[in-house]
Amino acid sequence: MICQECRKENAVVFLKLAVNNKVTEMYLCPSCAAKKGMGLGLETGAFNISDIVGNMSGYFKEFLPSERRTLRCGACGLKYADFKESGRLGCPECYAGFEPQLIELMSRIHGASQHTGRACPSAAAPKLSKAGTARRLAAIRAELKMAVAREDFEAAARLRDAVKELEDGDGRH
Repeated sequence: MICQECRKENAVVFLKLAVNNKVTEMYLCPSCAAKKGMGLGLETGAFNISDIVGNMSGYFKEFLPSERRTLRCGACGLKYADFKESGRLGCPECYAGFEPQLIELMSRIHGASQHTGRACPSAAAPKLSKAGTARRLAAIRAELKMAVAREDFEAAARLRDAVKELEDGDGRH
């Protein structure tokens, strides 16, 4: 098989990625794999699995949707792609700047975006102010629009239900 990147050398690296429900396969030669950040040691024969895993994180940036590659925190300038790579936010404002993405991420990881543990079950959740509800609705609607655009209908349904809940005046978060 010929390298899909340079189309000159024989491919010795097969890469299969599943990102955002999209599977991508690539066949690369050692030099193109190294350019993608996967210095595998194939040239010298030294093959180390920890190098592969460590160097691949930069490669995943290519598979983020374009709106998430360019999304930045207004306060500290952290890119959403950098957050996805490191798993760490840069400042307290990142929570507000990446709120729709964090809600989706928490829902995927934990099954919900609301904390349900170790809280007194009889205590009522605080209501959002009108301005807070409006900001929350705008953020959820924007995320809903992106979910529909990328055809992630499960996320879109959850976001639609969240909009309905807020519009019905519940206002809890």
